[in-house]
Amino acid sequence: MIERKEDAVSPVVGVMLMLVVTIIIAAVVSGFAGGLASGKEKAPQVSLETHIQLNGGMMGGTQMIIKHLGGDPINTKNVKLVTSWVNESGVYHMQSTVGPKYVDDVEMYYDNGNGTTTSAHYALSSLNTHYSSSYQPGSQIYYNEPYLVIPGTMPASENNSTSTPLWFGNYILRAGDVIKADQNLYRVMGVEWEGMADYNQAVPVIKDVELLTGNEVVNVKLIDLKSGSTIYDKDVIVEV
Repeated sequence: MIERKEDAVSPVVGVMLMLVVTIIIAAVVSGFAGGLASGKEKAPQVSLETHIQLNGGMMGGTQMIIKHLGGDPINTKNVKLVTSWVNESGVYHMQSTVGPKYVDDVEMYYDNGNGTTTSAHYALSSLNTHYSSSYQPGSQIYYNEPYLVIPGTMPASENNSTSTPLWFGNYILRAGDVIKADQNLYRVMGVEWEGMADYNQAVPVIKDVELLTGNEVVNVKLIDLKSGSTIYDKDVIVEV
């Protein structure tokens, strides 16, 4: 009788089974990871140019201009603008700007002081620009900068359909477009904001902008809120 030796067969089969299981697990994990990667929001890829001018804005105040040079469109509803700078004393100043908050009830964002008013479904507290015009006594004007620059159109007027689409958070920034913060940055050291005509009484897009004297470096970022990715990061020298 010939004796069959099967002791060596079992370890081989066991190793093969382990290899098969390992391959299956690896395939499942790879497929799951691939699904996560493909499902993640892709941040826009853009080329932007930014200028901050100390005396170039409204009433001779500071202004910030951003131009879309090329790349993907940017839906400003889905991004956060972050500016930061450090003064000579080492104090850090940072400010974040997002789109306006939609509310069920309408709130009056434009009053020209002569009885003409305009309202929209936005919380006034979420708008970063608020002032009373020296040319229109009794007026109260609110909107959200940086606004989309369109010749002949202003971000605050009695025409709701043409003004609110210019607010940061309400427009899509495309190649060739220019956005600007100017009235928002009009603040002067040593004054009380409440009731002061023309001075922005809300939150400027550059914190403590009135402390800028020129040649400081302001870091400007655009962060995609869906992916969490930074789509623009630039150190900008304040132009005198």
